Amino acid sequence: MFERLLGARRAEQMVALTAQIPQTHRLFMLLGEAKARAFMDHAVNRLAHRAAAASGLVARADSSTLTVLFEQSERALQCACLLRAELARWCANIDRRLRLDLDVGLSFGAVLCRPPRYEGDTILRASSLATAASDGQILLDDAVHAALPASVRSCLQLLTSTGPEGERRAWAYACPGDGTRAPVLLLTLRSPDGSVNLTFGAERPIRIGRDTRADVVLQHNGVSRQHAVINWRNGAYIYTDTSQNGSWIEDGQGAQRLHLQHGICALGSSGALHLGIDPGALRVPDLLFSVEAPAP
Repeated sequence: MFERLLGARRAEQMVALTAQIPQTHRLFMLLGEAKARAFMDHAVNRLAHRAAAASGLVARADSSTLTVLFEQSERALQCACLLRAELARWCANIDRRLRLDLDVGLSFGAVLCRPPRYEGDTILRASSLATAASDGQILLDDAVHAALPASVRSCLQLLTSTGPEGERRAWAYACPGDGTRAPVLLLTLRSPDGSVNLTFGAERPIRIGRDTRADVVLQHNGVSRQHAVINWRNGAYIYTDTSQNGSWIEDGQGAQRLHLQHGICALGSSGALHLGIDPGALRVPDLLFSVEAPAP
């Protein structure tokens, strides 16, 4: 299928698929750093072999990301679902408690073929879509959408977002069986004095800091402008510290306190956050959190 690409030095119209395995704390907590990194390497290698067997041309692979080229949009979309199933099997072989999502982006357009290098805006757009995806989404651009059969296009959901660059569009595809995924929970953040009382879903990252553009603004000297971000990943809200002074996370009973300095952890069902200043024995927390199912 791809023989004509060998040695080619001109742009070909192709579908670029980029798949990313989010490096979550659960993998490192469950396996340890050395085993987790080995797991990621083996997982991407398995995915590369699966993509090649599905008539894909593997353009790039590293410890957490895979880029594959296809001639047909429908074949690329089918491969995205196959890769997710392959990753799920590999996780089950290692530990039945382990589940990792595969975030996928698909873009159609010109790819500059200079084996073993493949370049161009199409690959960059696929990578950008994979980065924008969350919780195992498969996102397609308009060009891929237009090249799919009408029966497949009817299964896609249009997503839009507005940012500094204006409105952005993408199409989301749900693989067969996705309806059985665990429901998304709601995260409530509130301050003890009542000045903050906000509830969030999993639609986008939740940013905490002194910056007035943050979702949760806290104004004291220990808090950095961009102190932390919370994302919904793999069935949990993941807290990532990005600050200068660190964060302290307590569980609901206050029996355990974890100190993070540019680290990550999953938030439990309830607890407290201390930001930037060592809480000591009596300091009131900056935020209280709770994670609950949405009301029926």
